[in-house]
Amino acid sequence: MDFQGEDLVIAGKWILGVGSLIDAIGQTQQSLSGSDQGKDLIAKGNGIEAFGNSLQAIGRTKLLTPKRELSQIYTILGAWLQAAGNTTNAVGVDIEIYGPGEEGTVIDTLGSGIQGLGAAFEAVGATLLEESDYRTLTIFGGGFISLGAFLGSIGNIYVLNKKNVIGEQILLVGSWFQVLGSFLLINAVTIEFEHKPPLKPETDYSYPYSYNSFSNIE
Repeated sequence: MDFQGEDLVIAGKWILGVGSLIDAIGQTQQSLSGSDQGKDLIAKGNGIEAFGNSLQAIGRTKLLTPKRELSQIYTILGAWLQAAGNTTNAVGVDIEIYGPGEEGTVIDTLGSGIQGLGAAFEAVGATLLEESDYRTLTIFGGGFISLGAFLGSIGNIYVLNKKNVIGEQILLVGSWFQVLGSFLLINAVTIEFEHKPPLKPETDYSYPYSYNSFSNIE
């Protein structure tokens, strides 16, 4: 089955939203319990987010116009960076669960930074578009995800410095910022494709070697 670019982007945004929600629920459990409870959900949520980001990147690549506008390049680059960041997060949290906790937290910190950078690229790409509801929602959505991811890095740095209480609070706020950003992006992409003018059916089927071309030759 050949999925169109629009289908992949829409599916990717919804999967991202689901993944960010699972991640936030896991982070809430961890932060409120003060234990490793919820880490499994965090790892799964980040993996789901990475899959959603990858679908978006592939979909946006399919939708590239011949001009390859800078806004499109930023969006695709941002999606791939977010996929890489979320994958790194998932690996880091898995290491926290099954291996040296501090090493896993360092990897998780790096992943959040990469994710934040990718979301920032997506938001910057939207600023290059014409004024519209889609543009505004994409800027805010990408901005919230970027802020949430960077807060994740900051929270982990506090945890690495044995300031677990404030670190967990920052991680909790950051995770829910990402949920907010993800659902803003779902609204944005819905507006983008619902309001996109349909392609006009081609009514002129003229060919250079048609019967009419030959009939005009004397």
